[in-house]
Amino acid sequence: MKFLALLATALVAASSASAELSERDLPALSRHPLSMERRNAIVEEYHRQNASSGTLDKRHGKAHKRKCRAKTKHAAKATHATKHKAHKDAKSNNEWSQQQQQQQSQSEQQQQQQQQSESHSSKDSSSSQQASSSAGSGKKAAEGGKANVATSSESKHQESSQSESESHSESSSSSSSSSSSSSSSSSSSSGKGLFGMTGTCGSSGASDKYPNGSQDWLNCGIDAGGWKPPHVTLDQLKVIDADQAVNSETFAPCKPIVWAFKQAGKAHNIPATILMSFAMQESTCNPSVTGGNGEQGLMQITPDKCGGAPGGNCKDVAFNVNAGAKYFRDRIDSCGGNVLQAIGEYNGWQPGLTVAKATAARWQGNCHAQNNLDYLFSLLNGFALGKDGYSMGKYQNLAACK
Repeated sequence: MKFLALLATALVAASSASAELSERDLPALSRHPLSMERRNAIVEEYHRQNASSGTLDKRHGKAHKRKCRAKTKHAAKATHATKHKAHKDAKSNNEWSQQQQQQQSQSEQQQQQQQQSESHSSKDSSSSQQASSSAGSGKKAAEGGKANVATSSESKHQESSQSESESHSESSSSSSSSSSSSSSSSSSSSGKGLFGMTGTCGSSGASDKYPNGSQDWLNCGIDAGGWKPPHVTLDQLKVIDADQAVNSETFAPCKPIVWAFKQAGKAHNIPATILMSFAMQESTCNPSVTGGNGEQGLMQITPDKCGGAPGGNCKDVAFNVNAGAKYFRDRIDSCGGNVLQAIGEYNGWQPGLTVAKATAARWQGNCHAQNNLDYLFSLLNGFALGKDGYSMGKYQNLAACK
């Protein structure tokens, strides 16, 4: 019993001595290279002090310490090598992936190019077939149309010859007309005349001699219920050129002042020959004439239209002609473009005018105040064509005035 007690005491002492050095008595284990050395140093110091107890654990021996240190360095090297290898493998994998993508992209591009090439080839083949078909059709059409082409060519040649002949004939006729214009007969015009026109009084009665209509048509209704002016525009009238007109004997009095008529005509869009025809009718183109009712100058404008005359001279050539041209243009516009009515109103005519009304002043002791019943006919078929219009017309009601 005494032996057993001693043995138990020894075991307890050894157990307590061994238990005195526990894990919590050692420094914490870390990855620091000196961590293990500090722990081993503490353990060795403890075992030196308790060497006689025989409780030294083999795993805390010196050899084992060197072995653990070696394992730690080897593990560190192995870890570094592993990381390096992993990085290298990842890099290699990325490069391989990029190469694969490039190869795939190149392959897709080659496929697209091949498809486009096949598509172009198909289109070219189709175009070639169509061209071949068209060429065949065109060849047949050409062969079938040779006779027609020859016939058409011959027909065109005949038409061309005929056209040239007609053109030569017209040119000769024009030359003859121009030659005869020097004798104040007829000439080229701004319009074709009133051929083929009709109105309330029927056909215009235009002819080669009177291209601007017969007197009965121009004076439509004046012998019956009253004047009904047919509607005619300025551009329809046949009127010779101003330069040709002043070179005729009829317009000789206007030649020195033709510039005034051209200037006013341009300003109011009226043929200068028409303005000169008014001057010939109203004053025989004499700037100094005064009418029976105080009318002034070349265009025989009334005193109410003399406002603004230079120096109060209403007979001033430029002013007088311009004032007459302006009044005529106003009449055309107010008559809706009817130039026949505007010409008649310049001489005092109005729609509904009758012969009795036109000649009433003669029986009232003022013969020259009559409306000239031959005014339209003599102006349009006489002066406008370079002819002496004074003797033209069937009424001649002013000829009775002394």
